[in-house]
Amino acid sequence: MSDAVGGPDTARGDGRDGLVHREAPLAARVGVLGGLYLVQGIVWGFGGLLLLPRLAAAGVPLEQQTGIFALAGLPWVFKLGWGPVLDGATARRLGAGRVAALATAVVAAALLAMALLTPAADHVAGLAVAWLALNAALSLQDVSTDALAFDLVPAEARGRATAVMLAGHHVGAEALAGAWVGGIVAARGLPSGLIVLAGVALVVAVIVGATTRGPHAVREASLVDAARRIVRSRRGWQMLVFATLVFAADVLTSAVSGQWFVELGWSPEDAVARVVGILLVGNLVGYASAIAIVDRIGHGRVVQVASASLGVVWLVFAATRGWWAEVAYVQAFIVVQSCVTAWLYVATHAVLMDATVPEVRATQFAIFTACLNLPRVWVPAVGAWAVGGLGFVGTFAACGAWQVGIGLLAWALGIAARPVR
Repeated sequence: MSDAVGGPDTARGDGRDGLVHREAPLAARVGVLGGLYLVQGIVWGFGGLLLLPRLAAAGVPLEQQTGIFALAGLPWVFKLGWGPVLDGATARRLGAGRVAALATAVVAAALLAMALLTPAADHVAGLAVAWLALNAALSLQDVSTDALAFDLVPAEARGRATAVMLAGHHVGAEALAGAWVGGIVAARGLPSGLIVLAGVALVVAVIVGATTRGPHAVREASLVDAARRIVRSRRGWQMLVFATLVFAADVLTSAVSGQWFVELGWSPEDAVARVVGILLVGNLVGYASAIAIVDRIGHGRVVQVASASLGVVWLVFAATRGWWAEVAYVQAFIVVQSCVTAWLYVATHAVLMDATVPEVRATQFAIFTACLNLPRVWVPAVGAWAVGGLGFVGTFAACGAWQVGIGLLAWALGIAARPVR
């Protein structure tokens, strides 16, 4: 099976009608993907670190703040609808890269529109509309970027590409939006920060649009077709179960982290000062090392080892409750946890790419990644119950046992590079 999108039976042309194509240097191809994920990161970082605090400071009622973010979540719930668009003839003739570039340009325009609005009560409706449009465009950019990864990156380099993409997301969120633009906002106000973010997004859009295009499809695919290929295959069901469960413990620990900091006696300011910087360092170390190991060792094997290792980290941390009062120890735990989690994220995404049929790559991969996000719906409620019944020591121990079990499940299922046919 050719791992190029569609293979000879679904595409015509060699996909080399842009500067960045499958025969271009891998660094150039991966750099384009990393730049697109960088834009996703700056939007996420802007929303969580800059927009919400400014809305609150401007006196916008809490119900309106939460309403803005709930409304913006709708495009991500329905992003599966973008898959058939990217797998359809029109979008594939244009190319996933051009679609990603257009979507990124819309993100830039939405950020500029928000810069013209003041985060005050009389502009909430305009901000909500702009934020909704931005997230709709970003959800399209997300699906088209993942499709572009199939177009540009061969199977043996998917670990490296995924590591760069996810690292770009963190650099955009914590380094650019949080640190750099956060300083600009503090000194000159929110509009100035929005203009800078819009400029970054526009530069990425121009570069991607000018350098990529991709193969020309002659066959269309549908959401039903992609889903049918999964549910009719035992392998497909295995991948769905794995994708739904693999990050449940990670979501749970994240959901209870705020209360855990209170348990440690940390103020919100303490948590930011002690965690954000080292979390970024841990993530970047993890993704940088993943570039070197994931493709070399094997995507499936790294899933098994990383999952079991993350479980052991949580079990050891639960067993050393007496050291939690030491800030340096907690910080060391966070660095190690984030590094191992980065390996698991990279290997999991690479395995799901390996399991995706090229002919329906955007739609089927969107289904798999939607399953990765399902725990965000139900796990936080379980986290509240776990902490109430088990305490934080028991919760970390339970998460550790769960994650070791996921590693064993991946081994038992033989998670490896086999597509779902």
